Amino acid sequence: MIHLKDFKPDEEILVIARKHWFIFFLQGLGLLIIFLIPFFFIPILSIFVNAGGGAVSIPAGYGLFFMSLWALIVWQLLFARWTDYYFDIWIVTNWRIIDIDQKGFYRRNVSTLLNLDHIEDITTEEEGFFGSLLGYGSLQVQTAAASVEFIMPSIARARNVEQIIRKAQERMIGLKAGNTGNYV
Repeated sequence: MIHLKDFKPDEEILVIARKHWFIFFLQGLGLLIIFLIPFFFIPILSIFVNAGGGAVSIPAGYGLFFMSLWALIVWQLLFARWTDYYFDIWIVTNWRIIDIDQKGFYRRNVSTLLNLDHIEDITTEEEGFFGSLLGYGSLQVQTAAASVEFIMPSIARARNVEQIIRKAQERMIGLKAGNTGNYV
């Protein structure tokens, strides 16, 4: 259960949204290809060098050291991608939207749209073939201010999150007007 220190007494979380798992899968697949490059490059290099009459001789200890270093670097990159994926979240409550954007391992930006009734426009855009197939897309929330917008790229179930925000916004506007209609 997520509970931030500045939650209001009657504030409740409606949805916690993060990027779709497929985005992390694609990044992991790219890192797997990068990881396998030396395993294919060194044998191919030795074939061409041996064909020219030369010999590639790498002492066993050096080869093991550099392959281990390569694996460690790729593992760290995978962990950095996972950290970014896991800690980039949107928290939509019945009062506001909180955008937590992880920047590396030790830094994050937390932005808050304080009142849902300040929302001017919500735009959802599915991203290509896989976005349409798997149901992910970008969600952009524009506020009354000219330059303030919240953007979450590649969010899972973007259309559902948009509908939850719209219903919470309608309820907040209704509460301010004195109506207490049904809640999400």
